[in-house]
Amino acid sequence: LGLRSSADLTRHSELARRIVELRAALRTRLEHEGLSGLVVPFEPGAYNREATIGQNLLFGAAAGPKLADKALAANPYFASVLREAGLDRTLYEMGMEIAEQAIELFADLPPDHQFFQQLAFMSAEEIPAYETLLQRLKNRPYEAVSDNDRAMIVTLSFAYIEPRHRFGLLSDELMSKIVAARNRFYENLPPELQNAVERYDPAKYIAAATVMDNVLFGRVGNNHPDAPDRIRSIVYDILDELGLYSELLDVGLDFNVGASGRRLTAGQRQKLDVARALLKRPDFLILNRPLSALDQRVQNKVLQNVLEEARCDGHSPAIVWVVTNPAMGMMFDRVIVFDSGQLVEDGTHETLLAGKGIFKELLS
Repeated sequence: LGLRSSADLTRHSELARRIVELRAALRTRLEHEGLSGLVVPFEPGAYNREATIGQNLLFGAAAGPKLADKALAANPYFASVLREAGLDRTLYEMGMEIAEQAIELFADLPPDHQFFQQLAFMSAEEIPAYETLLQRLKNRPYEAVSDNDRAMIVTLSFAYIEPRHRFGLLSDELMSKIVAARNRFYENLPPELQNAVERYDPAKYIAAATVMDNVLFGRVGNNHPDAPDRIRSIVYDILDELGLYSELLDVGLDFNVGASGRRLTAGQRQKLDVARALLKRPDFLILNRPLSALDQRVQNKVLQNVLEEARCDGHSPAIVWVVTNPAMGMMFDRVIVFDSGQLVEDGTHETLLAGKGIFKELLS
């Protein structure tokens, strides 16, 4: 959470002061290890393919609610910039296509499905509203669509990233128009919006952006599945080398999770629950599908970390873990298999895999 938080400059001035140093150190490390392609940096005159359309248009961090999230598409000045750049109708049509494809692909999935972690366009809770909106707007001329409905649809296009979503909606011509619109936006920025956005500047700390966004000053490539983990590991190493790791932890502890953790994703809430259980150092740790909101790769990594942490400093608790994937059983000393409430198999991962029971079938 420290990397994903915005640091309070009054409390973490040292971290902010050295952010450009962190940035340069990361670039150097990535180049040295042949990993420079993992991060695509922000450049004032170029479109960043790994960033969203909205991020490319704003090219900065919203400092307050006026240009944040869904308010961006609804902002009258921003809407006028899109109109003058000839992007208003284009982004509306793109949003309509995104809505249709997203609803077709994801409408029947349960709300806690892990795919929704990757779906930047809309949450599971928003799908019914967009279904209704699509029905209302179908075959309606663009000119007859209300400003509010246009903003809802255009917001979907703002979340689009071609290398991630691969709907084939982004052309070179459109990217050039977006960069031109970005310049137009800042050239005529009205006084009431001067403090509503911090424009990206490679030589300064962006107070409205997260610590990670400040360090990266770009976006992680979507063509490298393990890139986020590798980048995070390198960033932690650099923070430790610079003596800033403990300050980053303080930033994370300052994070406001909201009522009942509403500002956290389902996966973050689950990881927080597991961490809370570990802090109690129990003799018995019983967890029932505790990481179901995470994809399997992340579940495996967190499980390995939990097992190591639970058994550190000579502590040896009994750990009972109901797994979401039988392959996770290889990390445990004993595997127990139930079928319709009945115990049907009991043994080690190796012995059950060598047998001809349900466990082997589940893994086949």
